[in-house]
Amino acid sequence: MANTVIIYTQTTCGPCQEEKMWLTSQQVAFEDRDIRKNDTFFQEAISLGASMTPVTHIKKEDGEEIVIHGFDKEEIKKALSL
Repeated sequence: MANTVIIYTQTTCGPCQEEKMWLTSQQVAFEDRDIRKNDTFFQEAISLGASMTPVTHIKKEDGEEIVIHGFDKEEIKKALSL
């Protein structure tokens, strides 16, 4: 089983678009959850402590869960062992 990566985003969020492009370039599969198009996604992001987007929720193979607020490339690299 691989890591699961979920990103809570908004269309108008520049850092969200940057993170999605960067993850794609790193060949990291992710699920994009637009909080403006789905209220459930908005509520999930809030429950993760979001006050801005993107919010990256990583569920690791060992069961560990990591939440990263904002596009923090170094934290994402560390979390995904890139």
